[in-house]
This record gives sequence, structure tokens and C-alpha cells, in this order.
Amino acid sequence: MHSIRMGALALLAATAAMWTVPGRAQDKPPVKIGVVLSMSGPAAVFGIPERDSLNSIIKEFGSTMDGRKVEFAFCDDKTNPTEASRCVTQLISDEKVVAIIGPGTGSGILAAGPVAQRLQVPLLGPAGTVAITDKANAFFPWIFRIAPNDTAGMESLWKQIVGKGAKKVAIIYQEDAYGKFGAEFAQKLSKDMGFTIVESIGVPYTATDLTPQVTKFRNAGAEAIFMQLSVTSLGASFLKAVNEVGLKVPLYANSGLAQKGFIDAAGPLGEGVHVLSIGNIVYDPTSPEQKLAAIMAKNGFKPQGWGDLLAGNGYMTIKAALARISGPVTGQAMRDTIEALCGFETMSMGKGCFGKDNHDGWAADATVLTTIRGGQFRSDAK
Repeated sequence: MHSIRMGALALLAATAAMWTVPGRAQDKPPVKIGVVLSMSGPAAVFGIPERDSLNSIIKEFGSTMDGRKVEFAFCDDKTNPTEASRCVTQLISDEKVVAIIGPGTGSGILAAGPVAQRLQVPLLGPAGTVAITDKANAFFPWIFRIAPNDTAGMESLWKQIVGKGAKKVAIIYQEDAYGKFGAEFAQKLSKDMGFTIVESIGVPYTATDLTPQVTKFRNAGAEAIFMQLSVTSLGASFLKAVNEVGLKVPLYANSGLAQKGFIDAAGPLGEGVHVLSIGNIVYDPTSPEQKLAAIMAKNGFKPQGWGDLLAGNGYMTIKAALARISGPVTGQAMRDTIEALCGFETMSMGKGCFGKDNHDGWAADATVLTTIRGGQFRSDAK
């Protein structure tokens, strides 16, 4: 990791000039960007890394983009949809932001979507919840996803589960939009892939004793378990229950648990768990991910997982949009420009690309199948 970090720092220094756009900040009117993240509450496990990553990038490249002074205004949605809606309203009405990175969760984005539509400012959501970019939503034109959606990579993960012989699978999911969709999508895939879901149980964020649920899985004859969870403490509590019940079956998790915090919380119980990961910035970073890791290290932070990358995606999307707007920067101008962005520079796996009918900027090529080995997410392809 030391050699990787030093190489990334050298790469960062070599490319710094390319990232600095000539011109003075006073050449163009200043703009303000909002940031709504879950910096407290259960989802803070990824909201705080998102915040730290974004602050590192802002500090590294300064407050100027394309000759404009850019100010970022933060608001904590507290992992609460009502708070998310309030933050979006406040940032647009009081702070006059022209785009918002966030809210932090799928439920928060769904709650704030009508506000974005009414006030005509785009939201760049870091959540995988498929419903946030459903074209049936009246607010669809104003919501963009800066992460792979929940379906991205899931078919590959389920093919692995079935390919290793599991025909009877149990699902544990958290009781929110993210959790429920993952469980429902698995039901859909089961019909095409020929496996049976013997139990599917939802649990609240704060659940700590999950032995009753695991006991049900054992009694149902589950041959594998799929975890649609993103709260690291919840994932660790589930692994503890699996160990206490003595259930010896393969464990699989969607990308929500691809965080260093999950490995730290799970300890030895995490060994052998298969996890779909959005990139792998902590343990096996690609060249673009090394750039972001170096920026964070330089500013005193350690990468934690996919939250770092999604914050970077938000920043780079804003940067690319501002570079293409020659006239006044309004919410409408940002929305129209983001919708036409494709192939812009990023610090993550995959290719950022939006379109009129596609507001999911990142796809399955931003994900990788991993297994926890030696306390690290290691790519299954290596």
C-alpha cells in the first residue's frame, strides 16, 4: 500500500496542472453548489466518508472551476427523508445553489425529488436505489445518479451464487428503499435463473440481535444467504448471528457493504464473505482511484470505500458541467448540461455518461466481484 500511495502521489502531482483551469475566479459570476449527505444517523457510515472525500477534493483543487468561484454549502439530512427534503429546500431557497450532490440515501432522494422539480435544481444522487431514476417519476428530469444502480452487477453476483450450487437462498434486507428493491429484484431473477428464495426478511437499521432471523434461514434449509444491507453495524450483527446459530453456508452481499467499516466491524467473521463492490479504492485501486486516494491521504483522510468514489463522481460531474456552460449558470442550465455529459474525466471505475433517457451515469463496469480475504476486499478475478 505504501508503494501504491507514493505512486499515486506522483501521478497526482504530474496531472495537477491539467486539473487547474486557467483564468481568474472573477472572470465569471460565482456559483454555489449544495451538498446533502447523511452525516449523522445510521447512514453516516457512508455519509461521513462522502463528506471527507468531497472536502479533500475541494481543498486540493481550490474554489475555482473554469474561471468561476465555486462555493459548496453542506447540509446533514440525518438519514431522515423529511430532513433531506428540508435540506434541499433550504439550500435552494436560502443559499441559491444551482445543483445539489445528494441527498445521501434513496429514501431521501425520493422525498426531495418533488422539491427539486418544483424549484428546478438538479439532484446528483449517490444512492443505488433504482426508483430514484424511474422515468415514471414526475421529477425524473431533475434526478441524476452518480453511482451504479442496484441492478448493476447484481446479475453477475447471482450467477456466481447459483453457479456454486445454491438453489435455495435466504435474503436479509434493511427496511428502506434500497433494501426492499434488492429483495424484490432477487425475486425477479430467481424465475430466470432457477433458484428459490426460501426466506426473505426485512430488519430495521438499528437491529442488533438477528439470531431469530438466522434461525429461520437455517430451518428453511437455506444453502446460501444474500445480504441487501448498507449499514455496516447491521451487516456485522448479522454475521455474529450466523456464527452463533452455527449456520455454515456461503454469504453474499450487495455493494452497500463494500466498505472498510464493514470489515472492521465484522472482524474475523467477515472472512470469506463475497461482496459486490463499487470500485475497490481501499484495497485494490485502479489508476483513477489512486488519484483520489492520494488526494484524501494528502488531506489527512483514509479512503473507506465506495462513498469516497461517489463523492468524487459528484464533484467531477459538476466540474464537467460548469466547463460547458458559457452563459448564466442556473439550475435549468446545469440540468440540461448534465444530461448531455458523456466521457468526462472521473476518479472511479467505469465511464460517466448521461443521456436524455438515461440518468444513471455509471453502470456495471464500475463494479467488481470481491471476496474478503485477510481482512481485505480482494478481486475474484485475481
